[in-house]
Amino acid sequence: MSNKSVVSRKEKAEQTRQKIYQSAEELFYRHGFDEVNVDNIVRHAGVAKGSFYVHFESKNALIATLIQDYVDRVDMKYQSYLDTFSPEEPADKILLSLVKKIAEILERDIGVASMRNLYRVQLSGELDTRPVKGYSRDLYKMLREVVDRGLTQKIFHSALPAEELTRQLLMAYRGLTYEWCIRYPDYNLEEEAVRHFELLLKGILVSDGDKP
Repeated sequence: MSNKSVVSRKEKAEQTRQKIYQSAEELFYRHGFDEVNVDNIVRHAGVAKGSFYVHFESKNALIATLIQDYVDRVDMKYQSYLDTFSPEEPADKILLSLVKKIAEILERDIGVASMRNLYRVQLSGELDTRPVKGYSRDLYKMLREVVDRGLTQKIFHSALPAEELTRQLLMAYRGLTYEWCIRYPDYNLEEEAVRHFELLLKGILVSDGDKP
């Protein structure tokens, strides 16, 4: 078999995989994970059912891949935004700006329907959702970076270790996101997130009288 034939087969296989992936992503967004099965996905993709299992072990394996890719994409956006700040920028301003950017991406790019689907999967316990909820996630590392910067700049003070303080901030945002999901559309995530984190900052900001 020629190298050209091998490349052609690989390209076709990747095209099929992308058709399955994109069709699943679209159907899951419209109907939720529970309402879509493999037959729906391959019919929408226009491929044979056997092709699905060449690329994905099961529907749950495909969902896990989608979740991992989703986390990677949004975290790259957050990191790109964080990289725009200079080393001298005060950590409290960076934190509030990042909080606002996260809300903007969740509302504009991801949407409440996708977040609700994600919460359903996490609560069901049927899939490994560590890419979203784990503390090895890049978003956690970004928040930790901001916390460390604030402590180094002597803008933040905390009786908690930096790691625990970062976890508390992340848990606060998860709570805000969940509130958005259950109160939508009567809940402005961006406004509420900024307001909530302004309150949290009051608890860790060094007062003017205590600054060196």
